[in-house]
Amino acid sequence: MFTGMNLIEFTKQFQSNTDCVSYLIDIKWKDGVKCKKCGSAEFWKGKCSNNVRCKQCGYEESPTAGTLFHKIKFPLLKAFHICYRVSVSKKGMSSWQLSRELDLRQMTCWAFKRKIQAAMSSSGLKPLEERVDVDEMAIGGHDEGGQGRNKADKKLVSLAVEIREDGRMGRAYARVINNYSSQELEKIFDKHISKENAKVRTDQWSGYSPLQSKWNIDMIKSEKGKKFPELHTLIMNLKSWLRGIHHKCSEKHMQAYLDEFFYRFNRRGFDKTIFHNLVVRMVNNAPLYHKAFTT
Repeated sequence: MFTGMNLIEFTKQFQSNTDCVSYLIDIKWKDGVKCKKCGSAEFWKGKCSNNVRCKQCGYEESPTAGTLFHKIKFPLLKAFHICYRVSVSKKGMSSWQLSRELDLRQMTCWAFKRKIQAAMSSSGLKPLEERVDVDEMAIGGHDEGGQGRNKADKKLVSLAVEIREDGRMGRAYARVINNYSSQELEKIFDKHISKENAKVRTDQWSGYSPLQSKWNIDMIKSEKGKKFPELHTLIMNLKSWLRGIHHKCSEKHMQAYLDEFFYRFNRRGFDKTIFHNLVVRMVNNAPLYHKAFTT
């Protein structure tokens, strides 16, 4: 498992496509090889290098088959470099930066980064607990930063963050919403907030009232954000990141960028393993193709 902290250590371990393939094999087949077609655990060497071929049915599989690395059109070593840079950099990297540094087409970097963002998406299996602050924000639009909940042409997002006993932020998540109705606000509650163990704080927006029957919610006066300082600091950091790295982010892809931001945010204390964790997710997620991002 790679646990390096800088690019020098990364380039020492991953010097060729072969090094990357070996790393994928160790992850994908760590518990042994099992045929996806018939379930057999008996294999020959495949026709192609590093492939395995089932002795029972003849099905042949490569180390990248069934993963988000499947059928990429550029060297696997460069794919690993993109994974490393996107996961380790505190601010991430835009597809234009990756294109310049790795000598790849910008659109190629953008499409592969979308696969990375898909792997970064939270499963929702570990909901937020104890004190959880929830609020919404608007990104873009002619009156960004203005008061009230006038949508205009903004992208709307709801956020939830754990607040620890010492006042520091724990984990956090965000979801794109279509409006400020209780049905839309409930999306982040359903996926990311524990009904049994969370004590939620929101402002006094009426959309939260219907949710009080399912979650323990205390609706308090926001006082222009003064009652939610940690959450509003997080909102400012998120907006700053989106403006600085991704100058134009369409509503269609906004959730993917939120997933990227909060993947890194929630692993800010695990710098040594964040790259390995991402590659494991890339291996365990089914392939995605360019059409999935453009249609």
